[in-house]
Amino acid sequence: MRSSAAASWFALTLLGAACSSPQTAPVASPPPPPSPAQVADAAVAPVADAAPVEAAPDASETSDASVVEAAPEVVAPAAPEVHVRRYLGRPEEEWLREMATRPVVRVMERFHSTLFVFHLDLGDGIEVSFQPERPGQESFWKREVVSWHLARLLGIENRVPPTVGRRVPLSAFGRWARGAELVADRHGMVLGSASAWVPVLRGANLHRGPARQEWVRWMNPANPIPEASRERARQTTEVLVFDYLAANYDRWNCCNIAVDEHDDLVFRDNDAGWAPSIINNVMSPDVIRRMPRYLWEAVQRLTADEIRASVQNDPMAREMNLVPSSVWQGYEARRQALIANVRRAIARHGEQNVILWP
Repeated sequence: MRSSAAASWFALTLLGAACSSPQTAPVASPPPPPSPAQVADAAVAPVADAAPVEAAPDASETSDASVVEAAPEVVAPAAPEVHVRRYLGRPEEEWLREMATRPVVRVMERFHSTLFVFHLDLGDGIEVSFQPERPGQESFWKREVVSWHLARLLGIENRVPPTVGRRVPLSAFGRWARGAELVADRHGMVLGSASAWVPVLRGANLHRGPARQEWVRWMNPANPIPEASRERARQTTEVLVFDYLAANYDRWNCCNIAVDEHDDLVFRDNDAGWAPSIINNVMSPDVIRRMPRYLWEAVQRLTADEIRASVQNDPMAREMNLVPSSVWQGYEARRQALIANVRRAIARHGEQNVILWP
């Protein structure tokens, strides 16, 4: 009974403290202990007789001193935006996936010059240019694949159609296969490269004398470029760098330098690059004395190992070498020659006249 009375007294003491005003000054000394009679009375007193506990004041009614500031909200930094490369409105990765896996719905056209190219419909708006393997041209389609990887790693966008290696059943060509001498394996499959079909192409005539003389002047840092020609000059620089590094000797003719419906250059027919006998003969890149900053930075960092690693992602690279290993030494020598040439131009003319575009 004694412990019960003491506990009740302790509870009443706490209750009284809770009912006191927050403005009441603190008591200097504790109250005297209760007498035995008081303890007994407290033990039997009903709880209902206790004074009601006042509700805590609303936050809006408290003084500034009594407000506890909430901890500031921690906001996670926004994730960096990932740049998605696109070609003709589709992400390039989607192009590669669809071109590599979709069956052929029909052959729409066949073109023939040095080699045969087939215009294939794969359904759902996916149309491709298919360059097949033929006798004496076993490496041509492989060079198309490697060239696209070079363009992507250099950061050149919307100029080179996405390209991937794949197999197409010989039976899918039907009558279009006549006279084409397509090489089929023992399973009746034809190896080749599939590139995104470019619906509108016309000759740019940049290979002709007057046009060639004009863009050669654009490449000289001592010459201003008319504002109306700056974009064409930029794209010309891109194709010159692209072709020099890959040793593509078959560009400046009637058919291999073309423009699309927006009058932008399209770099296709890239099968003449990566031949060991040509790429290892490091010729002077003297004509290339201007380029965009993004391309200049890419050339300085893009080693042969990076291109080789990228090419290994092609579906056909798991089964065969798409390019002879002897080409990488030539690529590196050309890259260093190009870097040295641009640095000489910067030293002579100033960076602002050489690195002319973003």
